[in-house]
Amino acid sequence: MMIKMTVEGIGVDPQNDTLVLLRDEEHKVFVPIYIGPAEAMSIQMELDERQPPRPMTHDLIANILRDLDIELVKVTVNDVDTMIYYATLHLQMGREGGAMREVDARPSDAIALALRTQCQIWVSDKVVDKSGIQVEQVISSDDDSELVDENASPEEINKLVKLLEGVDLSDKEKEGE
Repeated sequence: MMIKMTVEGIGVDPQNDTLVLLRDEEHKVFVPIYIGPAEAMSIQMELDERQPPRPMTHDLIANILRDLDIELVKVTVNDVDTMIYYATLHLQMGREGGAMREVDARPSDAIALALRTQCQIWVSDKVVDKSGIQVEQVISSDDDSELVDENASPEEINKLVKLLEGVDLSDKEKEGE
């Protein structure tokens, strides 16, 4: 089974490694995926709606797909094994009814393309079970958002707090209200 996710933001862990943080629609689970700095910059630029003066690699690929009448229908993050994640691009050739193709991709590239083509991002239950961080959105009395899971261990809460140190969630929460 697959879970629909959105990009919550780009973060930096305590060792200065970059990651993209995915979050399910129900705001119950985060999936952090470590990525390279160039891919992090590409994703962040798209999240910020900043356009480079010339197409970057992910912009180029999105332009090629569009110009060749190939639709990126969805991306899936299918598996994780020893911190290596596996993703697939699901492409439809031509108009509706055209042949479907699946192409192996790094999750960072798949996510960057998904943002540029406004397609959905899906993550398998297997990946969520292996690397997801379970949380629950709780609004405190002073209207500040806190991320808490009443069943989470202190270790899991600490892990989440460290991963979120580099991610600004305030704008995301306000947009949804």
